[in-house]
Amino acid sequence: MVDDSRADRRFITRELKRCGSPYHVDTAETVAGAREMLSHKHYDCVLLDYNLPDSDGLALMEGMHHMPGNGHTGVVMITGEGNEKIAAQAIKLGANEYISKKQMDGRRLSVALDRAIEHSRARRTRDHQRLVMENFASSAAHDLANPLSGLIGFLTLAQQSFEKGTTERVPEFLENAMTSALYMKQLVMDLLHYARTGTSADDPEVVNVADSVRTALNVLAEAIEKSGAIIRVGDLPTVEAYPTELVQLFQNLIGNSIKYAGDKTPEIDISATQEGDHFIITVADNGVGIPENSRRAIFTPLLRLYNEGVEGSGLGLAICTKIMDLHHGEIWCDEREGGGSYFRFTLRPRLED
Repeated sequence: MVDDSRADRRFITRELKRCGSPYHVDTAETVAGAREMLSHKHYDCVLLDYNLPDSDGLALMEGMHHMPGNGHTGVVMITGEGNEKIAAQAIKLGANEYISKKQMDGRRLSVALDRAIEHSRARRTRDHQRLVMENFASSAAHDLANPLSGLIGFLTLAQQSFEKGTTERVPEFLENAMTSALYMKQLVMDLLHYARTGTSADDPEVVNVADSVRTALNVLAEAIEKSGAIIRVGDLPTVEAYPTELVQLFQNLIGNSIKYAGDKTPEIDISATQEGDHFIITVADNGVGIPENSRRAIFTPLLRLYNEGVEGSGLGLAICTKIMDLHHGEIWCDEREGGGSYFRFTLRPRLED
């Protein structure tokens, strides 16, 4: 709350408490004081008086968009004098509500603050999603351009060989072109899978997590047999979850543990512990491990930490992240002593919790 009048600050605080609004309120008396506070802390909303000793509320609003963490902060402007011109300027600068102090009470203030906070949250979410999609589209275009360039290059070499009448290497060029085309096809399919994950999920069900693991192991039976993987499954809970997506989650994590085992025989342990109101499910492996500075980045779409000798598009862990978003949970990676990784994610007994 930015207001230089002690009486008005007391009145507003009293009114908000009287209507039971659960806000934590910090106060400033000047534009300079408010800027100092905004530079050190994120606020959901600013309740801003127009007339201030060192400037006016509009001056503060003009600079807020450039403050890290407060570019989307909601604003409710209050003033002792109703003025349509000031109101129009405030709305133009991004104020969500404009209230005259003569018409102000706890209920109206609370409604205005809630609207401003919800509006700023929605705008922040939209901008974040737009940024994510822009980065994703850029990465996808870059990853598709590489095999496409290879395909065009090898077909060009084959065409030139036919024109020159030297066709000895044409089969080699065509085989390489086919490899590029098949990789590009797989990448497109994986991109579609990533984009659709969570958008057509069935209704959640009560699921025995051990059954989801068992189904994932059946899907991976060929890879398990070929690698000789040893998989141990401990006691796992029963939770409310999306069955198909949960199987996909285990399939990706177990598949990665097999794929990135290096020269070792894969050994994978799946277990669960309960912490407070949620379970932590752990998929532990003895593979090549993840450097500490890459443990967050590996969940980024299309990022591949190890490229040579390992098939994949870099979307498996990104799909796991989307599945956890669907379950309102988290997923992360920890180091395992003696080598390998712990991949952990959270599940709650009931999704609505």
